[in-house]
Amino acid sequence: MNTFTRLIFAVSVIAVAGCAQLPGGDLGATFNAESYLKAEHGGDGFDGALAGEYAEVARRAAFRDVRWHNATAYISKARAAESGRTPAPWSPEELGVGGKAAVEYDAVVGIVNAGKSSFPAECARAQVMWDQYLEALRGGDKYCIAPADAKALLDEALAVCTASTEYTVFFGFDSTDLTERARVTLDEVATVSRVLGGAEMSIVGHTDTVGSSAYNQDLSERRARRVADALTDRDIPIEIVTLAGRGFDEPALPTGPNVREPKNRRVEIALSK
Repeated sequence: MNTFTRLIFAVSVIAVAGCAQLPGGDLGATFNAESYLKAEHGGDGFDGALAGEYAEVARRAAFRDVRWHNATAYISKARAAESGRTPAPWSPEELGVGGKAAVEYDAVVGIVNAGKSSFPAECARAQVMWDQYLEALRGGDKYCIAPADAKALLDEALAVCTASTEYTVFFGFDSTDLTERARVTLDEVATVSRVLGGAEMSIVGHTDTVGSSAYNQDLSERRARRVADALTDRDIPIEIVTLAGRGFDEPALPTGPNVREPKNRRVEIALSK
């Protein structure tokens, strides 16, 4: 940006209609943004890939949308990644975004954290596409990427970041109640399922060895049904789901009879790509 353009920008940054400003943006940093963006950025590993991806989105904000203040927010994240200080993805609360994004946040973070060691470049892109998606939701207009387009890019990135298609939900003794941790896991399952385009889903319930075979068979089926209901509440179509209960016949940790073993009180969820 030349000096005249910067001055006009400084005067009008608050008044101009357009994308809402992003956390971490710095008006003063716009004076060095152009030279930063014209250089190459990126490197090995997750942080290196983050730096490259954040720099690329900053170029979009600066050169295409002419939103230099927003570009500096992404540049700040790129610089942090280059220095080995892994920047966290923005949360919906930081950008004042509600709705489904607030529900999806933990799941997206879980997918990225689980996959970044195996797929650093792919998961770095997923994190940056998440931030871009929040930007679009917060202030999408003719200057910004449309929310639908940003979501499509996010889903595409998450699909190749996904490290696991197998999940386990654990239960308390003689219970079908979902814990808070279980709910986070189910949020992640629902997100991955949507990313994979409606993959077939197997849900299998299990129990520990306390009680009769008949009782535990019923309990395992109720646990599987409880998980399936929670996933349909998360907009997973029931027609892609198959349910089964195994009672105490297939323990994760073999024990003798009448043993309260937390690892065996579970539902296993498998997605087939």
